[in-house]
Amino acid sequence: MVGNLLKNKRGWLRILEATIAVLIVTGVMVLVYSRQVDRESGFDNYIGNLEEKILLDISSDKVLRGYALDNINVASLEDLSNYVGTQIPPNFDYILKSCSFTGDCKLEGTELDGTKGKDVFTKSLIISANENIYNPRELKLFVWEKQS
Repeated sequence: MVGNLLKNKRGWLRILEATIAVLIVTGVMVLVYSRQVDRESGFDNYIGNLEEKILLDISSDKVLRGYALDNINVASLEDLSNYVGTQIPPNFDYILKSCSFTGDCKLEGTELDGTKGKDVFTKSLIISANENIYNPRELKLFVWEKQS
C-alpha cells in the first residue's frame, strides 16, 4: 500500500508541474497580447486626452486665455506656445495656431515639413472673450511623434 502511494505521488507531482508550466506560458502570452493592444489603441487616446487637457487649461487660466485672444502681440503667442511645450512630452513635436474664428486654421508651407509621413493629431478650441477683450479665436494644436 505504501509503495502505491509513492508511485501515485510522483504522478501527481508531474501533473502539478505541467499545470504550473501551462499557467506560466499562458500568463506570459496574455501579458504580451494585452500590452500590444494597449499600444495600438491607447496611443491615440493618450494624445487626444493630452491635447484636450492642454487646450482646456489654456481656456480656464486668465493669463493664458488673454494670450490666446491677443492676436496682435506675437510675444503672446510665443508665451502660449512655450506653455504648451512644457506640457508636451519630449518625444513629440507640436504647433499651436491661433486663427480667426471664421478663417481656415491649418498647417501651411514650412509648418508641413516636419509632419510628412507622420500621423498628426489635432484638437481645436474656440475662445471668444475674457473680461476685457472680445475677439473670437480658434486655437488649434497639432501634435505628432518625433523621428526616432
